[in-house]
Amino acid sequence: MKYGFIGLGNMASAIIEGMAASGEFEKDEIYGYNRSEGKTKVLSEKTGLIPCGSEAEVAETAEILVLAVKPQMMADVLVKIGNKIKEEQSVISIAAGLSTEWYEERLSENVPVVRVMPNINAKVKAAVTAVCAGKNASEKDLQAAEKIFGTVGETYRIEEKMFSAFMSIGGASGAFVFLYIDALANAGVRAGLPRNFAVELATETVIGSGELLKKTGEHPIALMNQVCSPAGTTIEGVMTLQRLGFESAVQEAIKAIIQKDEMIQKG
Repeated sequence: MKYGFIGLGNMASAIIEGMAASGEFEKDEIYGYNRSEGKTKVLSEKTGLIPCGSEAEVAETAEILVLAVKPQMMADVLVKIGNKIKEEQSVISIAAGLSTEWYEERLSENVPVVRVMPNINAKVKAAVTAVCAGKNASEKDLQAAEKIFGTVGETYRIEEKMFSAFMSIGGASGAFVFLYIDALANAGVRAGLPRNFAVELATETVIGSGELLKKTGEHPIALMNQVCSPAGTTIEGVMTLQRLGFESAVQEAIKAIIQKDEMIQKG
């Protein structure tokens, strides 16, 4: 099987590195094109990626084609490769805001399209990735996508109508976590901790809390209540966050992301 990537940015690079490290893909199976030859060369030396000279060359070579360019560039890319893609191939897109129908309208009839959305944690093989099928995609196409993106984390099959919600929580909210860790670290510095130690402490606490939630399967509030002793210190902090609108701020931020994604989809 030959896999081709058009666009070799940070996300595509992380995926290709995951594929190469997994042992499930042969070195002569992965092809790619990027406008920056330097980036292509570095990735080729690191993973064994076979460089291609154009988008069209990738499209003609690959049996499974991953489109990893920015959404605003996608229409121009499809103009270059649309007539090269046949229905026996499979097209996977990781571009935000573009539905499977959008691709199906621009590709030859019956070409299978699978839409996926990984997150930045693919860099450390801890991503969560949404996978959904277009009208022509088969079980085989979905399994191919899951094989690729399973090398960088967990995959979840969802209906396309759930895509914006998944993207906002599974993707964009990672920025909230980084912002939260920075806020905790700043509070630590304010209280007298060295900054590097404060960042490490906040990071490890967030990671550990996630692991505890995952392994116990308990409700988040049940675990929170275990930390909040009666008349203790933690409940004071929790009540302060609630008073200042912590939960409503998160809810509104997720809502804003979904609304923005819907605007992008409408053009």
